[in-house]
Amino acid sequence: MSGYASYDEALDPKYGDPYQVSLVVADENSLKGYGKIVTDFEKEEVEITPWPVGGWRKLYPGTGAMGGIVSGDFVYEWEGDVCKAINNAVGGHYVTGRLPTGVSFDNRTHVLVREANYHPDGGQIFFPRDKDPFIALLALPTDDIKPEDFKAFYFDGSFGVQIHANIWHQPVYPIKDRAVFLGKQGAVHACVCMDSVDEWGKYLSVPLKLQS
Repeated sequence: MSGYASYDEALDPKYGDPYQVSLVVADENSLKGYGKIVTDFEKEEVEITPWPVGGWRKLYPGTGAMGGIVSGDFVYEWEGDVCKAINNAVGGHYVTGRLPTGVSFDNRTHVLVREANYHPDGGQIFFPRDKDPFIALLALPTDDIKPEDFKAFYFDGSFGVQIHANIWHQPVYPIKDRAVFLGKQGAVHACVCMDSVDEWGKYLSVPLKLQS
């Protein structure tokens, strides 16, 4: 899954200029196809995808979606110029990005990202416990993913999001130094991953601030 690639060489000029991901404000219209707004974490049910079949015979009704869900806090923290995340729902510890050259810890305008993944077995919910704003890097389903397919969604913290199954994503990026998110997702936790450095030889530059 994503979150395990090294960012030690992220600032090496051999990778050239990163691809500049566009930023949009998250609302019901902009999120269509990517996910849905979540205003009540406890009541929001995780969308579970029934297990696929390999032939022409249909899945028996009510089966193939009984793996259950897991939940837990998703903790994010900026440590120097790197963003770290801990997903207590699945026991994951990740480094998810690094600040570009010339971007300071006190004025984080962008973050360099090289990975993304999607879950074919179900949706995933991110809900800001303390109403902290955040950025979600998302792309619509396709295994032939390209840099221009990604968008950065700005959330003001007044609501969370459930991303649909098969939506490319990273753990979200906090605007503040530290943020805690309530999380729920399918217990199967299948991951399909990509690495922009391996595939395209460059990083993605994800904006962390709205333009004034």
